[in-house]
Amino acid sequence: MASVKILRDEDPGNPRKEYENLGLMACWHGRYTLGDVQPKERPTEWLKEHAPKGSVVLPLFLFDHSGITMSTSAGRFRAQDSAGWDWGQVGNIVATPQAMKENFMTKRLTKEQKKLAEQILQQEVRTYDQYLQGQVWGFIYKPDKGEEDSCWGFYGDTLKDTGILDHLPAGAYELAKEAWENRYSQQGG
Repeated sequence: MASVKILRDEDPGNPRKEYENLGLMACWHGRYTLGDVQPKERPTEWLKEHAPKGSVVLPLFLFDHSGITMSTSAGRFRAQDSAGWDWGQVGNIVATPQAMKENFMTKRLTKEQKKLAEQILQQEVRTYDQYLQGQVWGFIYKPDKGEEDSCWGFYGDTLKDTGILDHLPAGAYELAKEAWENRYSQQGG
């Protein structure tokens, strides 16, 4: 009988190091090494040097309570911690005009491309947040006949978002959905 197990990836790759990113993530934190760079200068000084005119700059907020989570929006954390003890701005993610032009293969940036760059930066932060929270998965697929297959490094907090289904035969979708629902009980099994 065919089976699918979905397990937490115990050794996930840091998406800030493993992948090419449009943005440069600078973070200032006393206890954690976060993002791409941990500048010594103040954030305003760093931004003057590394975010030239025309850059897309988004703030990075960190919530630190029984684990850490990151977002480009403080609103997500205000609802969880209205006193403001456990969250605050920890840095910025920057897409420079040069990086955007190279990424979009253009000499002149349009408003639409800058909006797209902002969306890309938000997705980069979501992926990094999933990494920080341990929402990185792998699967083990055992078909009725043939070789066992496994693959790791799927980031996401829903089965659809992880992309795991794209790597399984269509006949294994229901097994994968069930495995996703039972992923925590399957850990280590």
